[in-house]
Amino acid sequence: MNVFNTLGRRIEGFVPYEPHTVKMYVCGPTVYDEVHIGHGRTFVSFDAISRYLRTKGYNVIRVQNITDIDDKIINKAKEIGKPWNEVSEHYSRSYLELLNSLKVKVDIHPKVTTHIKEIIDFVQKLIEKGNAYVANGSVYFDVNTYEKYGQLSNVKKEEWDQGEEIVKEKKHSYDFALWKAHKEGEPYWESPWGKGRPGWHIECSTMSTRYLGDQIDIHGGGMDLVFPHHENERAQTEALTGHTWVKYWMHVAFLTIKKEKMSKSKGNIIPLKDALNKYGPSTLRYWYLSSHYRNNVEYSEEILDQSAKSLQRLKDAISVLRKIIQEEPQHYAEDDDVRTQREIVSVISRFDEHMENDFDTANALTDIHELASIVFSKLQYTEDVFGALIALDGFRKFNSVFAVMDEEFSAELDQLAKVIDAVIEVRNYLRKKQMYDLSDQIRDILARGGIKVLDSKEGSTWRFQ
Repeated sequence: MNVFNTLGRRIEGFVPYEPHTVKMYVCGPTVYDEVHIGHGRTFVSFDAISRYLRTKGYNVIRVQNITDIDDKIINKAKEIGKPWNEVSEHYSRSYLELLNSLKVKVDIHPKVTTHIKEIIDFVQKLIEKGNAYVANGSVYFDVNTYEKYGQLSNVKKEEWDQGEEIVKEKKHSYDFALWKAHKEGEPYWESPWGKGRPGWHIECSTMSTRYLGDQIDIHGGGMDLVFPHHENERAQTEALTGHTWVKYWMHVAFLTIKKEKMSKSKGNIIPLKDALNKYGPSTLRYWYLSSHYRNNVEYSEEILDQSAKSLQRLKDAISVLRKIIQEEPQHYAEDDDVRTQREIVSVISRFDEHMENDFDTANALTDIHELASIVFSKLQYTEDVFGALIALDGFRKFNSVFAVMDEEFSAELDQLAKVIDAVIEVRNYLRKKQMYDLSDQIRDILARGGIKVLDSKEGSTWRFQ
């Protein structure tokens, strides 16, 4: 399996720190407003990556934070005349409900305000190591103490502006705040340096190391976070630990509308809630994953309508397969059936090949539509139960990653036992004809479905594992 690493801008073989575990941290939202469809794309992209890694046998531990204290939250609270924590709590609940609707699975959702002690400890250690300094109650990271600064983003030193207010108390204009001194009317926590609150970047380093340890496999987020957020995270974490923190940095490209990036200044922000209400989670997920995560994806109503139609075509193919499977075959596989079965296996293999090539969901989706074409052009005119089972297994694998047809796989087939008996009968015939490659494929497919085949001289039987 290969992935594109933003650090170095190159494709690398995927080898996690621990053989069977993938530790993943994805930057979540700052909850001062409703999340939009651009956020949704990032969350779904890493959800598909997580799902695929799980299909390959990895234990994936995914952490996605909630920034519930920040300048934007404070400003929004002042604007609408409500307490800051009421604002953050409202939008946190909305965000979690939307993730659930979008079928995005996250293991741990830590909030900044419940990790203040850990953040203070992290900052204090950076001060003790000489990587940070106190100035008028604030604490800044001394960028000059981290020699690798700028490598992740390829941003030159003269462009290291942090987007923070330039204050005289900084040693260098590009140093960034780890802890912000209290201002009148703003929330605060007590610290060794006085009243204040965390800076933006320190929270992710703290919560990542808190839940995943000081080395993680994947750190992800939107492309807009590479600088300064992820550059600063890397600097402060590796300054503290003294070794490599993240093995693979992965970033999702922009979502555009009429070829322009979404922004409040352009007035083209589309809340995720509105899109979900209009199109539903499956169509949205299908659309998000129809483009490679490193390529921009274009939004339009026409594109979403086409996504809905394309998804329906896949569901129709599954309906055809179920009809074939539920009918008792009148004869054994013919040569044409065998050729079709091999073609189906080849298409499903290409799905895996594309997913293992930097999680290329776009080409993997093309493979699944090719599988649907085989169903409509060949399988539906046959009684090939085995071919239908192979194809259905391919669609099931696809859905385990894309999660766009859950309802199609929510219930077992009514005649499951009858179908398995028929498949075992076909397999016995193939073994008598010494067609062991196909008989082995049947055994493997049944095993993935939790069915163990028991071979003997008299023939084969089966049982649930």
